[in-house]
Amino acid sequence: MRDLQTGLPEGFGGLVWKDITNIHPIGLAAVLIFGVAMLLLPRRWAVLPMTIIACFIPSAQRITVFNLDFNLLRIMVLFGATRMVLHGEMQNLVWKPLDTAMVLWVISAIVMNTLLMGTISDFVNRLGFAFDALGMYFLFRCLIRDWQDVDRLVTGCIMISIPVAVFFLVEKTTGRNVFSVFGGVPEITTIRQGRLRCQGAFSHPILAGCFWAALMPLFAAQWWKKGSGKFWAVVGVSTSMLIVITCASSTPVMAAIAAMIGGVMFFCRRYMKPIRWGVVLTLIALHIVMKAPVWHLIARVSAVGGSTGHHRYLLIDQAIKHFSEWWLMGTMSTLHWKGLFDITNQYILEGVKGGLLTLALFVTVIVLAFRGVGRLWRISTDDKYKLALSWALGVSLFVHCMNFIGVSYFGQIYIVWYLILGIIGSMSPETERLRHWTPAVIQNLTQQRNTAVKIPQLNGRLGPYDR
Repeated sequence: MRDLQTGLPEGFGGLVWKDITNIHPIGLAAVLIFGVAMLLLPRRWAVLPMTIIACFIPSAQRITVFNLDFNLLRIMVLFGATRMVLHGEMQNLVWKPLDTAMVLWVISAIVMNTLLMGTISDFVNRLGFAFDALGMYFLFRCLIRDWQDVDRLVTGCIMISIPVAVFFLVEKTTGRNVFSVFGGVPEITTIRQGRLRCQGAFSHPILAGCFWAALMPLFAAQWWKKGSGKFWAVVGVSTSMLIVITCASSTPVMAAIAAMIGGVMFFCRRYMKPIRWGVVLTLIALHIVMKAPVWHLIARVSAVGGSTGHHRYLLIDQAIKHFSEWWLMGTMSTLHWKGLFDITNQYILEGVKGGLLTLALFVTVIVLAFRGVGRLWRISTDDKYKLALSWALGVSLFVHCMNFIGVSYFGQIYIVWYLILGIIGSMSPETERLRHWTPAVIQNLTQQRNTAVKIPQLNGRLGPYDR
């Protein structure tokens, strides 16, 4: 059962631990050690301690101060903010449209939901959401500035995936979750249709699989890296796929398939506009000829036995039928939508909790991120590895978009969502017209290196974009 306002399920690190300090000595030691590491490590590696916390400590671990919940990821954000202040790492941030969209989306989510619910507790809850969203996004924006930063991050995540995969194999073999000592995850692994649904330290098996499926494209991009890149690509894809399989859930499997489709689309990258229109027209045609609405196709998709595709179809169908109820500021309850209290669709959850404006701004964030990826790969064609990483960012974003149809995010998976957005925000240029630059323009930009505006190197040329 998921609470509509917190977005967290009971028994999975959600309401059971709300407003309660729950900190294990190992959890406390971990957040202190990795927090200090985040302060002291070179910027290129500073994101990895936070990733380790996300992968090995359940989100139920938290410290409550005056009814304000600080899980370990929020505490790591505080360490990261301290680092940025001490090192002055926010000074070179160049504001971009994606940053504006993120801020407007968060403001809309706070205002609309507070007006709808009208309570202090709901306002505080939305402030917690804002802290997570903007805190993580801008932290990653400031810490990841160039391709070397992205490369170190991907390599580090592959290394982290190895012990994570081992723990998932142990859970698959024994049927017991060793991370249950921290609370927030069950000691005995849940079973559905005779399959163990492993989750490790993550808040839910589905989100565990989606977490690693979203990173899989970045791991695969290592194949085009010189040296040991092919080895790390094989390791990363293998471990992430193993985790997806042991989760035994349809949504992560479909996410992995989406990643593969996105990878294949690389070879058609210059024809994506007609392909997108082709998909749209195909869906419209299916909607016309099918007896049921086209979104009923979701009910027919099941990669693993016991899939709740019909629930997801019904949720979309009821949201459309009740549009007049939630479009302005959202709705206080969806229980009367044929008993659909569990909003397992991120798009619908945005509308239910913040109305049409919040949903539109959320979609705007996604659209601007895709636009940034499109510009990024077009200026990276001179380097195969950078081109592969650029495309992989778009594929990872696509995987998240597919995930949002089958699950609403909570817990540790938020770090991957904001991480991808942060990388795209940092790496994407503001314009793709590099081909029109003249030698005089490039020389002029070179002379700006020592000014307050930092000019990164892109494919051997300089561009007026922050790193």
